[in-house]
Amino acid sequence: MIDIHHHLLPGVDDGPREMDEAVAMCRMAADEGIEAIVATPHVLRGRWRTFPRPELDALLRELRLRVNDIPRLLLGSEYFFAHDMADVLRAGAPIIPLAGSRYVLLELAANAVPPMLEQPLYRAQLEGWVPIIAHPERNLVFQAKPELLAFMVGHGARTQVTAGSLTGAFGPAAQAAAERFLELNLVHFLATDAHNVEKRPPRVQAAIARLRALAGDQVTEALTRGNPLAVAENRGLSWEPEPKEVAPPGFFTRFRSFFRTRKA
Repeated sequence: MIDIHHHLLPGVDDGPREMDEAVAMCRMAADEGIEAIVATPHVLRGRWRTFPRPELDALLRELRLRVNDIPRLLLGSEYFFAHDMADVLRAGAPIIPLAGSRYVLLELAANAVPPMLEQPLYRAQLEGWVPIIAHPERNLVFQAKPELLAFMVGHGARTQVTAGSLTGAFGPAAQAAAERFLELNLVHFLATDAHNVEKRPPRVQAAIARLRALAGDQVTEALTRGNPLAVAENRGLSWEPEPKEVAPPGFFTRFRSFFRTRKA
């Protein structure tokens, strides 16, 4: 597996605090069959300082030496979305594309989807970037409205589901949404979104087994290796299926939902 979303660098966000823990995460990942990791520190997220690229490069070099480049380590970032995304990318910093490619990993707030999200993503695409929406199955709006995610995918966005979501680590709603998105051909990557060795470890084998049971060998290979390798090599994805049509809930579905809420 190639892991394109992994908070691996120590002391830069809510990932490992010390280099020793980052080393332990690398060794755990290697034991799980992860051959390469794209380290994705948070950038432009108010809670954490955004580190300059040279500091991140220095941390990555030290970590590579400590683990003898097993797994292979690459650099990217997880960008907290704002509507000036295209302008920030054009400026050349602080967003770091995944592994130096044209693919950009972006994060949305867990309880919202920004209005007119498609417009800045479209502007970024016009300039050659491919946006990857991180863990949409953990977003309350996408959980309730898969047709909105299908719309985004139909307009060029790609998505990354968290391995733990498939095994229930993020709750039944995220698990159900991940499975639904797979069924609708809305998933392009499986990644760990690992943060540490205890609560958010880089464990993937159970999730890969679950993915294989749900979607088969071809999709599993594409989401864990084929598409991530395409990102690392900066080329087109091997798996870009046509999203299935998603009908929004009808009047009676919404009415029953409203009635149940009122009754409760």
